Amino acid sequence: MTTTLIAAALLFATPVPVTPAPATSVPATSAPATAAPVTEAQAVEIAKARVPGATVGDVERDDEHGERTWEVELTKGEQEHEVHVSEQTGKIVKYDTDQADDRDETADRDDDGDESDD
Repeated sequence: MTTTLIAAALLFATPVPVTPAPATSVPATSAPATAAPVTEAQAVEIAKARVPGATVGDVERDDEHGERTWEVELTKGEQEHEVHVSEQTGKIVKYDTDQADDRDETADRDDDGDESDD
């Protein structure tokens, strides 16, 4: 019986060579780091869905709430809309609306009722 115990102890004490798993490579992304998953055209469509029937004005990149966005300006009737669409997720991160103002913005800025520079 002692021989069996010694043989069993040697069997379990013998190191077993381990074959390492083959290395797996992660394919590099083909898109550059600056590419936006949401294109300008997609951002416009998202903004138009938020304000159906609106006319698209300016579209530009902006920073809003700490993330890169597409700022889409729209007009519908007498309302001006500003929709900020996340470049990464396509979600609307900010939405503003104001009454359209056609008056001359440079006129009477000093609120004294006099449009002169004096």
